[in-house]
Amino acid sequence: MNSSSERIAWLNEQYSPSRTAHDFNGSIQSYKSGTEAARAAIMGNRHRVLAYGAPSSNRIECFLPRTEGAPGGARRGAPIFAFLHGGWWQDLSIDYAAAPAVALTDAGAIYASIGYTLTPAVQLREIVAEVSAALTTIAANATGMGGDPRRIVLAGHSAGAHLAATQLTALTLEAPRYTAAGLLLIGGAYDLGPIAESYVNEKVRMSEADAAALSPALLTPLHDVPVKIRVGEEEPEEFHRNAAFLLECWSPSLSAIDSATLSGRDHFDALDELADPHGRLYADALELLGIPLQRAAVGR
Repeated sequence: MNSSSERIAWLNEQYSPSRTAHDFNGSIQSYKSGTEAARAAIMGNRHRVLAYGAPSSNRIECFLPRTEGAPGGARRGAPIFAFLHGGWWQDLSIDYAAAPAVALTDAGAIYASIGYTLTPAVQLREIVAEVSAALTTIAANATGMGGDPRRIVLAGHSAGAHLAATQLTALTLEAPRYTAAGLLLIGGAYDLGPIAESYVNEKVRMSEADAAALSPALLTPLHDVPVKIRVGEEEPEEFHRNAAFLLECWSPSLSAIDSATLSGRDHFDALDELADPHGRLYADALELLGIPLQRAAVGR
């Protein structure tokens, strides 16, 4: 690139995945309609909302498996799939985050959608701390929901994947913390330096030092848990670079980390594979949750 302005223009394009999406508006609408469908299908004692802080954004929406006659709203010892939505830390909410709940609860997992405060109302480091508090709250309430606090898998999409990755690093040591049993990272950003140069930073307001300190790829994982990194085949090249960079940086510390491309998927419709019992992300989720795929199919 011949100039700083050309680099910024390129970064703005790279970190605007809606420009190359198959149907950006359709994907966002599917997130919302899928969440509404989950709320309509999973009600009563199978639906819980946990508060982990005073702001209304600090809520965790939990969808529990069918009871099969068990009291308390869930099978005993169910694994928990905790999900963090995307939106570049400045958009979306749990109202767009539960489309996979029906498929994963049918498989026998608790689905927990984590809300968090958006920028510019707070800084990114504060969101990282909120996610840590949310995980601690899920673990504290797991048994009461019929879940296993030792089997919480943390997943995230886009900005949510970044937030999920931070939870395996020293970024949250100052707060009460829970260590997830595994991570599923979808279309994430793990090296924030380039993002700090882009339009995304107009609301996120990271300094150069912030970007370095909050980049999971530049931090060492504290615990050896399984990590799956996924990126859509048709996502912009910066998302592929981020996935490859995290794999390179974290592989020396982790015994079970891998990265894969989702064939034919863009940044947004990649999430369809998490709600689809035939999707790659669904299979990844079940593997991390310790649910055999064949048994999940029988349960449906």
